[in-house]
Amino acid sequence: MKLTIHNFTFAIFLLVALFTSQSTQAQRISVEGGDGLSYTYLEDYKATDGINVVLVVYGTADKVLRYDGRSTEPITWYTYEDVLTPLPSTQDGIHSTIPLTRTECGYVIMQGNKTYYVYVVDYIKHPLILSSITTDENNSCDIVTLNITGEGNEMYYYAFNNKLPHEIHRDIDIMYNTLQWNDELLQYEEIQQVVSLRQFSSTYPVAAPLCNTTFTVSGDRFLQAWNMPQEVSSDEFATYAVEAQAKATQTYREEANEIDRQPTSGLGGSAPVEIEFCAYYTDAVTHAEWQFSQDGNFSGITHRYNDDLLRYTFNEEGTTYVRLVVTSLNETCVYECEPLVINVGTSSLEIPNAFSPGTIDGKNDEWRVAFKSIVEFRCWIFNKQGVQMYYSENPGAGWDGTHAGRLASPGVYYYVIEARGADDVEYKRSGHINLMRSKKNSTTNDNNIE
Repeated sequence: MKLTIHNFTFAIFLLVALFTSQSTQAQRISVEGGDGLSYTYLEDYKATDGINVVLVVYGTADKVLRYDGRSTEPITWYTYEDVLTPLPSTQDGIHSTIPLTRTECGYVIMQGNKTYYVYVVDYIKHPLILSSITTDENNSCDIVTLNITGEGNEMYYYAFNNKLPHEIHRDIDIMYNTLQWNDELLQYEEIQQVVSLRQFSSTYPVAAPLCNTTFTVSGDRFLQAWNMPQEVSSDEFATYAVEAQAKATQTYREEANEIDRQPTSGLGGSAPVEIEFCAYYTDAVTHAEWQFSQDGNFSGITHRYNDDLLRYTFNEEGTTYVRLVVTSLNETCVYECEPLVINVGTSSLEIPNAFSPGTIDGKNDEWRVAFKSIVEFRCWIFNKQGVQMYYSENPGAGWDGTHAGRLASPGVYYYVIEARGADDVEYKRSGHINLMRSKKNSTTNDNNIE
């Protein structure tokens, strides 16, 4: 074509309009005729990126591109490659059409100073064909590699002012079942896992399923939209991957005179610490073991238990690490849960020297020691004549100032305590206790004993 001054001026005007006009927000392009199969693939671009919509069509036979303009102003079509030569088109009011004879091609549509950019791809030139799916024989405990037989070339589109290819995502789905932990119900539940591939791949790694399952590949997004899906499934896959959850529940005592009986965080506190360990694990687990260690690296294991439900009492001061380890058949796969940390505190024993049972305010009614991490305890209380008034092996219990169902007289009594702490500290204590009563209680009760 011979470029005249008039044509050159028009081309400059057109190019300026192409780069400065704002892209429209509404969908204005469509495909008509033929089998009617087309797919609108949209990307969110700025106006200056030179693309409004990508059309994927299934062949071009008897199809036309239709553009709905903003008014009855003339609508002119161009290709990316030639913005000087208009394409043959027809216009009826605000509608303009051209025969769809070219694909893998970008079109520029001009109406006044507004432009619209469309790129057309023919799916038939890039068909997805799925033949079979198998699993690789050499898999790890975490990954299963799928071998997918078939084809599906990558599809691209281009923007008007950017010659770099942009990938069109096919969205091919890989579906299989696995197990997922439900912390509220405390159980593993079977769920469907879906992995979406942007493009066809003959091999693809997925997270190893935690239950027996089949793998199904289906797609792609275009065939699904056209009700022409491709789908293949594998034989049943026998799982070997393992996973587990370790849960611990501590039983707390209610005696108010026990110090740190319930720690502010974590497990442990005042010994004896009673904890119930419960193991939950997936289908392929054949062996589960609780391991106890004094160091977080488990370089030395002090205890091993194979119970799914383990009740254990910690009577020794210090930090103990407990983890659950599960394995599959022949220890093919091993899973270690995060260690549970149990901190047992050092012992202490504080002994009061007075109490006032039967007072109106109800305070200090019992003689009780204040203790922490006492694992062995014996306490005797005697009157001045050497009569044993009270005996207990429970540091959480206390003397209420009675003996054989009768109130003890106010005065001085004597205690002897032998105890041992979780830190192996031995306690041998003795001393006196002042039992105080109001005059009303001591004079009106005839059953007081010395």
